[in-house]
Amino acid sequence: MKQGQDDKPRGLATRADLRIVLVCTVLAIGIFHVDVKSLPLGVAAGVAYVGVVLISLWLSQWRLSLLIAGGVSALTILGFLLSEPAGIAWMVITNRLLALSAIWLTAIVGGWLVFSRRKKLVGALNRAEKEVDQARKAKFRFLDATSNEMRQHLQTLSLLSAAMSKTVTEPKAQEISTKQVDAVAHLAGLLNSILEFCELESGDVKPKITEVPVQDIFQQLQDEFGSQAQTKGLRLRFGTQAEIVSSDGKLLTQILRSLVSNAIRYTDQGEVDVSCQRESNGLRITVRDSGIGIAPDEMATIFDEFYRVNSDPVDRGSGRGLGLSIVNRGLELLQSRIEVESELGKGSTFSFVIPVR
Repeated sequence: MKQGQDDKPRGLATRADLRIVLVCTVLAIGIFHVDVKSLPLGVAAGVAYVGVVLISLWLSQWRLSLLIAGGVSALTILGFLLSEPAGIAWMVITNRLLALSAIWLTAIVGGWLVFSRRKKLVGALNRAEKEVDQARKAKFRFLDATSNEMRQHLQTLSLLSAAMSKTVTEPKAQEISTKQVDAVAHLAGLLNSILEFCELESGDVKPKITEVPVQDIFQQLQDEFGSQAQTKGLRLRFGTQAEIVSSDGKLLTQILRSLVSNAIRYTDQGEVDVSCQRESNGLRITVRDSGIGIAPDEMATIFDEFYRVNSDPVDRGSGRGLGLSIVNRGLELLQSRIEVESELGKGSTFSFVIPVR
């Protein structure tokens, strides 16, 4: 199964406007044809033109609706001039004037009601988004202000736990000490993950694009995760890569660190392979593992915060459910997207494309 996280450019409003204008045009031409051929008095045609104006109120701008109203008004007058004479003259003229009045009454009053209401809703939405953004930034500032002190206490606790584990001799006490050291390490990792995620979500992170040698990042991650993979009996392989990409080195390292960490965590046997392949639009970096895989019904939610796969039969206490959220947000900042291929029980492949120099 394959899935890509993609933020497509939004041109939906413009396309919708074009569709509505096209529908209004086709309807107006059809009404005009009927008006000239079958309705010399123009009463029913006037009602139909009002319907066209009502449809135009779905446009994104009021002036477009007024243009539509002007167009059908011109067709109403033209229909009067081209229709065969019938009925009493003053009645025919009155019917046309009533039709024009109805058209402009609908365009002006209806447009004012619709677009003023829409403007209020957009304003309320913008204010709500601004409040959410301020709350998000306040949360990050709070975490940033307290993180140093929390890290100091955790470091002290970690040193005390390590020292205690060397002094105890009883097997039961050693077991408790080992669990304590693991718990402190897990808490430190959780704190780091939350801070990384909050930093990316705060909106304050702006990518600093430079020339980044991919091999340097690979070597750093090999040194960082080599012993962890070896302890689990896994083969961790990084392909030799001489490419230099145009990216933010810190963000790119953070993204790959999360992918490699996840791959090792959810792989019990086999290998984790990190490789690159040159493509027409850049360099595709791929992290492939032979782990537990991802069920098809979970593919849409694996990038949610604090989400952990339900297909995992083992309780992996070190998992915090933030790794893929960090990956997804980081790639959004780099204007890229993550692609996923996975088969339950056979492993997963995560890949993304970064521009080369």
